[in-house]
Amino acid sequence: MRILITEDNLQLAEFIQQALLQDGHAADIANCAKEMTSLLEGWQYDALVLDLGLPDTDGIDVIRHLRAQQNPIPILILTARGGVEDRIKGLDLGADDYLNKPFAIDELKARLRAILRRPVEYSGNILTRGNISLDSKARRVMVDNNNVNMGKTEVAILEYMIRHASLTVSKNAIYDAIYALGFEVTDNAIQVAMHRIRKKLEQAGSSADIKTIRGIGYILS
Repeated sequence: MRILITEDNLQLAEFIQQALLQDGHAADIANCAKEMTSLLEGWQYDALVLDLGLPDTDGIDVIRHLRAQQNPIPILILTARGGVEDRIKGLDLGADDYLNKPFAIDELKARLRAILRRPVEYSGNILTRGNISLDSKARRVMVDNNNVNMGKTEVAILEYMIRHASLTVSKNAIYDAIYALGFEVTDNAIQVAMHRIRKKLEQAGSSADIKTIRGIGYILS
């Protein structure tokens, strides 16, 4: 998934970014509300990690503004504020969860997994399609309970396809979802990775298949 981290502490933002990248997610950084707004207008994000103490705008006002625009992006609040009033206000305005600083990075990732769940078949951290199951925490793919060895990028693409199952998604949409800004890849990187995923699923006896819709994109059916 593609995550936007809005945090003015660059060291902390980069720490979160690296942790998410290691799990196969794309993660971009905005150090103020103005930069966040610009990125949200130009890219499609699956979740927003939002520090309340931004240098240009209070995070509470950011949440209020996003929800007033009917922007449904899941929001995970980060805060160093000791009181509960701001956290309650943020949740009441439409944030999905909050985390106090300092925090354990594993807890942040777990909370993101929780708010990233989409209306697909899942049980806990497990996403399923046909006889494919993908553990979004362990980053493991199985077919009929047999492990399928996939690389980090392959798992990220398959997770995206399962979350958007039965929808036709473009190559650009997949690229935007799994690669962070400034990450350079070859023009056919998605095509090559998709070929490997299909081959591995087929060899494992998958009942679901990724089809190419010529000139449009891919669909998991």
